Amino acid sequence: MNQIGTKRSNEKEKLTRRSNSPFFEEDIDTSNDDNDSENEESSEENENSSEENENTEEKINSDNNSEINVKGPKKRRNKHAPMEMSSKKPVSKYRQIVEIPKSVKQKRDPRFDGLSGKFNEDLFEKSYSFLNEYKKSEIEQIKVQISKEKDPTKKSELQRLLNRLQSKFAHEQDIKRKKGLKHERKKRELELISKGKKPFYYKKSDVKKLELIDKFSKLQKSDPKVLEKAIEKRRKKNASIKHKYIPFKRRKSD
Repeated sequence: MNQIGTKRSNEKEKLTRRSNSPFFEEDIDTSNDDNDSENEESSEENENSSEENENTEEKINSDNNSEINVKGPKKRRNKHAPMEMSSKKPVSKYRQIVEIPKSVKQKRDPRFDGLSGKFNEDLFEKSYSFLNEYKKSEIEQIKVQISKEKDPTKKSELQRLLNRLQSKFAHEQDIKRKKGLKHERKKRELELISKGKKPFYYKKSDVKKLELIDKFSKLQKSDPKVLEKAIEKRRKKNASIKHKYIPFKRRKSD
């Protein structure tokens, strides 16, 4: 019993010493600090987890809003389907309604493209002047076919074709003649201007008179009978134009 009592007294002394010593206090404090740090870490983890949950919820909400409020044109079901535009935005004046494929974009028309250069009419006529000979030979071949043809329907078709080709060829020659006269007038005026004369510009009526004089003079040299027919035709045309301006009552009396 004495031994047990001495042991207990020794243990009590050790405890009192430890309680009074600073090392024991530090041990106690550190244990408390460890517990506090663990509690703080757990609270931080809880906060982080709550923040992550909030971020995920915000993302989901933003995705839902983006699906509802889509900015710009919607995606098309098919590439050939028309583009769906928002009715809230004003439509611009210049916009591409139909998409042009690349194969069409690569093609170009030389008549309307600047890469082909400017159109020079005189050079074009000179380089393709051999076509007039082909046209003359074609007219002669059709005349031979008409003389040999016996079927009246085919003969009338060939005659219409001949008349069409002849009138077209005559019209082209008449345009060339007028262009030649215009070129001569310009050349003459430039020579006079270089000598010191003031520039003179012809009226449309004067130009028509000069063209008619040139036409009738050439017809007189070639065949006077053709000239008489042309003058008679011109006279009838002018009379029909003047007849339109006569009052209706006077027409009946005449």
